[in-house]
Amino acid sequence: MKLSFSLVLSVFIAVSAFAEVNILCTTTPVTLLTKSVIDGIKGYKVTTMLPSAVGCPHDYALTPQDMRKLVKADVIVINGLGMEDFLEGAIPRVNRKAFVIDSSKGVKGLLPFRDSEEECSEHGHAHKHEHKHEHAWNEHLFAAPRTAAELVGRIAEELSVKFPEDSVKFSANAKKYQDALLNLDREYRAFGKSIPAEKRNIAVQHGIFDYLASALGLHVTEYLQPHTGSEPSAAQIREMTAHLKRHGASAILAEKNYPSKVTELVARETKIPVLTLAVQPESGATPEAFLKLHRDNLEAMKAFYRK
Repeated sequence: MKLSFSLVLSVFIAVSAFAEVNILCTTTPVTLLTKSVIDGIKGYKVTTMLPSAVGCPHDYALTPQDMRKLVKADVIVINGLGMEDFLEGAIPRVNRKAFVIDSSKGVKGLLPFRDSEEECSEHGHAHKHEHKHEHAWNEHLFAAPRTAAELVGRIAEELSVKFPEDSVKFSANAKKYQDALLNLDREYRAFGKSIPAEKRNIAVQHGIFDYLASALGLHVTEYLQPHTGSEPSAAQIREMTAHLKRHGASAILAEKNYPSKVTELVARETKIPVLTLAVQPESGATPEAFLKLHRDNLEAMKAFYRK
């Protein structure tokens, strides 16, 4: 029996109407923030390009599997500010129709990358880091509640442009999640005011902690690595160690997910205690787990500074 053209067309339209929108997010933090926006809304599927084990993908190279994900994506959500340099040219080459959302656009209070080659003149000393970062602004916006809340707002705004029929739901979800993040931000800032002035200088594993330090009113005086997975030279380690011995720091902030031998070495040589925080959630985590991560970090800092 032959099917009429109109029947075939109606079936095609019906199937298309119920096809899921494939949203591809570059990193785990961006994935969780995007999931917070589409929570409970039917018709959207969120996947992640990079596993959390990759860390900051400064030296990442696209794989054939990544390219297949790009081809299938209807929407691609990126962190922005240079985090995804590995994508340069790939999206227009393999998927010109994809709707790309740069979640960092419009974020206020961006911090410059201070672990690049620069003269540091705080506290009357000067020293130079020879490693260089290619981007002017620190891209680790997800690592502090306030800037993470701004990413959520941007994602919701852009999804509303692309899918206006769900804009009210996107906005409601975004506001709920932003409120939770901003409540955490207020708690961080209130606690930061209680930290004594003599304990406000810290060293960090790398620049992922800058936004968190800013919220707490802490001053980063030394960066031990340009970024996750990179290693300073022996001469740089000696210079950093000597600087910290002279000027001191209340803590070295380190990433729980990415242990660093350099951090261990500098801590051992300087006798500065290490405060380990989980800045990036594990693959497969939920938006609620992301909030808990920030809550746990706050409690860890309270316990550390109230010893």
